[in-house]
Amino acid sequence: MGFDLMHPWWLLLLLPAAAAMVWWYRGERRLLGARKKAVAALRSLMFLLLILAVAGFTLKAPVDKQEVVFVVDESKSIASQKQAVAFVEEAIGVKQADDAFAILGTGERPAVEYPLSVETPNALELGGVPNKNFTDLAAGLRLAQGLINTGYQPRVVLLSDGEQNLGDAVREAGYLKERGIQVDVSYLKREVGAEVLVKNASVPATLYQGETFTLTAVVESTVATQATLQIYEDNKPIAKSELQVQKGESRLSIPLQATDSGFHRYRVEVLPGQDTEPVNNTSYAYGDVLGKSPALIVEGEPGDAKWLSEALRAGQFPFRTATAATMPKTLEDLCRYSVIVLANVSGVEIPESVQKQIESAVRDFGVGLMMTGGDDSFGLGGYFDTPVEKALPVYMDLRNQQEIPSLGLMLVIDRSGSMGTDKMELAKEAARRSTGMLKAQDTLGVLAFDTTNWWVVEPTKVTDPKELQDKISGIAANGGTSIYPAVEEAFYKLEDLETKRKHIILLTDGQSPEGDYDGLTARMREKGITMSTVAVGQDADTALLEGLAEKAKGRFYSAVDSQSVPMIFSKETALAGKTYIEDNPFTPGIGQSKELAPLFAQGLPQINAHIAVTEKETADVVLANPKGEPVLARWQYGLGRSVAWTSDAKGVWSNQWAAWSGSSAFWNQLMTWLLPQYQTDAFDMRAGITGGQGELSIRLQEPLAAGAVLKAQVISGDATQEEVPLLLKAPGEYVGQFNADRPGTYLMSVVEEQNGQVLNAASSGIAVAYSPEYDLPKNGQETLAAIAQAGGGRVLNDPADVFAADLPPKWSARDLSYLLLLLAACLWPLDVALRRISFSTARLTAWRAARQKAKTERTEQNREQQKVQSSSMQGLKRKAEGAAERRTGQLAPPPVKTPTQTQQAAPPEPPKQEESSTVSKLLDKKRKK
Repeated sequence: MGFDLMHPWWLLLLLPAAAAMVWWYRGERRLLGARKKAVAALRSLMFLLLILAVAGFTLKAPVDKQEVVFVVDESKSIASQKQAVAFVEEAIGVKQADDAFAILGTGERPAVEYPLSVETPNALELGGVPNKNFTDLAAGLRLAQGLINTGYQPRVVLLSDGEQNLGDAVREAGYLKERGIQVDVSYLKREVGAEVLVKNASVPATLYQGETFTLTAVVESTVATQATLQIYEDNKPIAKSELQVQKGESRLSIPLQATDSGFHRYRVEVLPGQDTEPVNNTSYAYGDVLGKSPALIVEGEPGDAKWLSEALRAGQFPFRTATAATMPKTLEDLCRYSVIVLANVSGVEIPESVQKQIESAVRDFGVGLMMTGGDDSFGLGGYFDTPVEKALPVYMDLRNQQEIPSLGLMLVIDRSGSMGTDKMELAKEAARRSTGMLKAQDTLGVLAFDTTNWWVVEPTKVTDPKELQDKISGIAANGGTSIYPAVEEAFYKLEDLETKRKHIILLTDGQSPEGDYDGLTARMREKGITMSTVAVGQDADTALLEGLAEKAKGRFYSAVDSQSVPMIFSKETALAGKTYIEDNPFTPGIGQSKELAPLFAQGLPQINAHIAVTEKETADVVLANPKGEPVLARWQYGLGRSVAWTSDAKGVWSNQWAAWSGSSAFWNQLMTWLLPQYQTDAFDMRAGITGGQGELSIRLQEPLAAGAVLKAQVISGDATQEEVPLLLKAPGEYVGQFNADRPGTYLMSVVEEQNGQVLNAASSGIAVAYSPEYDLPKNGQETLAAIAQAGGGRVLNDPADVFAADLPPKWSARDLSYLLLLLAACLWPLDVALRRISFSTARLTAWRAARQKAKTERTEQNREQQKVQSSSMQGLKRKAEGAAERRTGQLAPPPVKTPTQTQQAAPPEPPKQEESSTVSKLLDKKRKK
């Protein structure tokens, strides 16, 4: 126990305070004697309390309890947590009862495994770190500091192999030491056997078609062994060789030739004779081969792009055909093509994740996009409110048509517990999209069911879509599955509606065969009501749902991938309206078209049918039908361009166009307009990744235009975008950093922009093939020793030393400033009272005598009153006894008195006149009664 002052220099105020008190005491004339001394003492005490409060007077007590925070490395380089768990369990097993501990794990980010406690758990379990692909020991030490309680002696124990690849743990340990927290370390052994890995691979960022170039790869090994080296361009093998891998680090140079134009990924793969971990045997490099890249034509059915393909083949425009199942699914694969054509492909068959990649390829990398018409394209293909719709120059719904037949739509949605959170969210998104496609004259009802039915939206006009969508968002999964009552309820509500068309969409992931489905579908046919069904997942009763759709004149969808559900609903909503196909033959009118104008000079052939869409506000309508609806529309979207051709490319709806002499020139001119428009070799780009941080380096081939700025962004494999701030490193050289903390592909796009116009653009890419946790160990033990030295701790080998009593002494301090201020405030009224109130001894004595005299007089008066009252009561008693004797006619015998009583009794005093008259009045009143 002791005392301390946080600001001791304030004690110098005691000198002027003492001088002031002496000056006051000598000059004070109104106060004399003991009273003056009392005021002087009181004021001196107040001055002392105030000065001590300002000086930070604290009470100190020694802290004898320890707190240990264990920071455990849980990254992938630590194959097992058994060693760490055993160390912690043994350490806390020997701690004192009032010692506390906490455990946190660290990978890319730290997480608390066990909060601060003094209780020893039965069994420790670790593994709660979300991302183990990186090791950030510094982040773990920072979090450990936040768990320290001031009532304990603090210690942090770091258990790791020391192979950090994020942060600086040595510097962080120094910060903890400055705050009085000791950092100890314990080494977790990492067993490494025969291991071969590819550290990195690189090729020139920009290549020319036919150019010979060198691919460089760095291989590291712990043993000397034979290995097979394989090189792939995209997924096509282009080189293979046998080599002898030496122990240590080796640099390989492989000559290659750029044959196909486009953006290519080169994969380097080493297959060693001796190896432990195959994950780290691969690395990637990216190169952009300049030239005329091919187009990718995705057909819904074989032949859906027959007319287009023949025209491109005649014009020697390179292309490749694919289906929705075989088309590229990643951004890097899509960027190999100059143009992507979706020829009557249903959006249901292209997952929304792939549609996001298509949109990014157009917007960020200048790839062209075209959609052609058909009964599975545009709105009929379910593209409403999808990423592909964002990239196209048209809206999928009809916004300008006034005479549209009214639609009554009932959405019957399974909300049973098996739907779960993910399926339920997609079902709600599907219902919201359908609501967005409806018009004010349409009627919507949404019925959710489990074992009972619940009208989420009672059948109502769609005058406020937002309100209905908000109601739909409140559906939650719960309960069992009962399909028939729900469908029957929807039918009863729908049959009485006054709408031109009536349709039901049923979605479920369960089975419920009970019910008269044949009778119900027969009544639907009688009332002109159609129904489509959607089976979600593998457990749905597909036979029942397919039969219901067939009998109710609708369509059946098997949504094994539940992500397609929203597009199915929007497609069904479009089909139910039956207003999207314009099948009246017409000759298109010519709108804005500079490049195609010469082809249209001799007139245009007739078109039999097309899909009705609505042009976007900034789109150019090149061809239109007599109503003004677009047949051919185009626009610029980001770095790329897109075209919507609402008739088909098969030659059925547009057979006269297929036979037209200008057909081949029309398609080739359209595809040429869609090609990337920007110079791709304007910048020399390089990228690298170290410790989860990517660095982009750009060297200009020519100075920037006047007023132009350079912008860069990175798109990861899941289409997540990140803007990269660029800093001028040297004249004509810029650098920027971006986050690359996940294994995968990172594509970079750089543009030179002037007044909102793009002058030049370039792209490149880099890949994190595997987590740095699979690298070979370097100097982990040395790193741990440096951490311990910076943190003022030591390397622990024995767990019993964790709670050893070797920490520097620590004192707990309690600030008494506020208490001293409170005491001074309480003394101030007493000081005022001593100075303002005068006290006299003579007056006090006289006051006491007067008070005693008054008390004596009150006592005498009380005695006299008691005597009078007693005499009056005795007289009344005697009169009452005499009256009683007269009534009975007998006299009571006189009381017999003993001689002693006669001698001792004093003669009665004669009553006073006032008392006699009072008794007489009482007797008179009694006689009258």
